Amino acid sequence: MTQKLNKAFLRAETSRTVNVQAGVPIQVQGLFGDDTDHRFSSCGPLVTAFTPETGHTYNVDFVFNGMQSCSQSLTDITVRDKPVPVGRPLHCGSRGDGIYADGNPLRTKHERALKEARKKVAAAATAADKASALQDAAAALDSLGKSDEALARIDEALGLVDASRSKDLIATKAGIEFSVNNPQQALALLTPEIEKTRQFAANNPQLARVGVLGTYTEGFITATFAHMQLEQWKAAIDTLADAESPLEGPSFYAYRALVYRYIMARAHDASLANQRLEHDAQYYAANDKNQYGLLLRTWQGEDALNELSIINAGLSAEDREEAEAEEQFYLGAYAKFVKGNADAGRNRLAILDHIAPYGSIEWIYGKRVLQ
Repeated sequence: MTQKLNKAFLRAETSRTVNVQAGVPIQVQGLFGDDTDHRFSSCGPLVTAFTPETGHTYNVDFVFNGMQSCSQSLTDITVRDKPVPVGRPLHCGSRGDGIYADGNPLRTKHERALKEARKKVAAAATAADKASALQDAAAALDSLGKSDEALARIDEALGLVDASRSKDLIATKAGIEFSVNNPQQALALLTPEIEKTRQFAANNPQLARVGVLGTYTEGFITATFAHMQLEQWKAAIDTLADAESPLEGPSFYAYRALVYRYIMARAHDASLANQRLEHDAQYYAANDKNQYGLLLRTWQGEDALNELSIINAGLSAEDREEAEAEEQFYLGAYAKFVKGNADAGRNRLAILDHIAPYGSIEWIYGKRVLQ
């Protein structure tokens, strides 16, 4: 009724057609009233981001539901009788905000960590303290995309400690090697340490075994992604199955189940199924109400985009950027490798690049497989 009244009596524009460039991420903002003056009713802004595809037609519908209630939906209506929901909601606090009001939260986080690490390097009184500070600096530099400098710092740290105490430093160096697209070298560094950890864990009772494996979570996850990039699917699953993080609890295991779903989709080999990881994937899809559970349900064919946006709205800026990075990768991977829609995968990568989640392994890996 509001639309009809505006059109008939106020001669207001209630619809418009716009041509947009394919392959370029855009945002559509809808709002009602004046959100800066609370004496008057308002609703919004509601912002939806998407990347249009060549030859496609889209419909954005901003619906006024009442004096302080509105909604916005975006659908692909190329096939008129089969509209397909697309896009992702962004969270803007007020008119004129970007995705993040204070710039890129993860970049800021890593810049802050680098500054603190450099202070610790300068103040270090022992070789061990300096090595630890150099490791922190290397990790921050790598997250900021300064991987050459990061390698120099981690090699400096390795030169300060005995080889028997270099396990964590090696995990950091392997992560940097993966960042510079050298998965073979990452595995060459990690494999001896992973095997030592496995052997030590095997000599302990099951409960203690999980704790031992959990001392090298970073190494197991980096090795898993290195195997994934090399399409060594069995090794990827075996390594992922030994990735433990009991202190993180259910969130880590739900994440691990999601990575497993991706590997199995790429492997196309049911004989590689891991009983424990299969159980976890089904369990967390049914019981985890957070981000990873919703993504697991998406991999089962459900539409959970609106629920994901609601969960993200309650996160801090850093956590939200990390969550959105993971979401865009796994949604893009599902589109490309399960649904066979490579264009949709590239569109998700474009959104991922727009988010620019510094330090995210999904962003690094996504650039290599979603192109």
